[in-house]
Amino acid sequence: MLDSFMATSNDSTRMVVYISQEDPALAEYKKTIKKYNPLFVEFVIGPRKHITEVYNKFSVGDSSDYFSTLNDDHFFVTKDWDRKLIEIVETQGQGWGIAGADDKLTNWAECKHPSGCVISGNIVQTLGYLMHPSLRHIGTDTYLMKISEGINRLFLTRDVVIEHRHWINGMRKMDDNYKWVYGKEEQEHGAIAVRNYLFNHYENDIKKLKEAMEKDGVKV
Repeated sequence: MLDSFMATSNDSTRMVVYISQEDPALAEYKKTIKKYNPLFVEFVIGPRKHITEVYNKFSVGDSSDYFSTLNDDHFFVTKDWDRKLIEIVETQGQGWGIAGADDKLTNWAECKHPSGCVISGNIVQTLGYLMHPSLRHIGTDTYLMKISEGINRLFLTRDVVIEHRHWINGMRKMDDNYKWVYGKEEQEHGAIAVRNYLFNHYENDIKKLKEAMEKDGVKV
């Protein structure tokens, strides 16, 4: 993932990698860390966290114009993927929204889940989180889809490819982390969290975003 990132991204894009101190491969990772320029890839080792906690930890309070939600099973194929996805949001969304790459996994005819995406920072700064804190892992793609659709700013493109090398599409082997994510407990928690979010918070979040966009002179 990191090698493909370094080969395809622009100098203005910075990667932050969060590693659980409980990870069984931690010693191996520590050896690998040394090969990457800290100006472009920062490593943080800490207590085990859910993916939403990690996303929020490094985005809330940050004034960056764009964020990207990525996992260790993403592989960057298209050169300048970051610039191209940002350009889509800038031109089609007037600087607001989410642009998702073709991940060779998600069937957009069934669900328009953005993967390998960029998220405009103004969404995070308006809501106070990149992911709603009630989510853990399952449901994050649904959240991103609903938020961006609610402001008519979901852009999916086949012109940019960021492969999601997953066990479902046969690009990765099943491992303990996948087993946990797709296990009964996490599936149930995610389903409940998404329903609760859509019922109790979604309408207010969309209202906040539309008001902020209007103040920014952007028509929804």
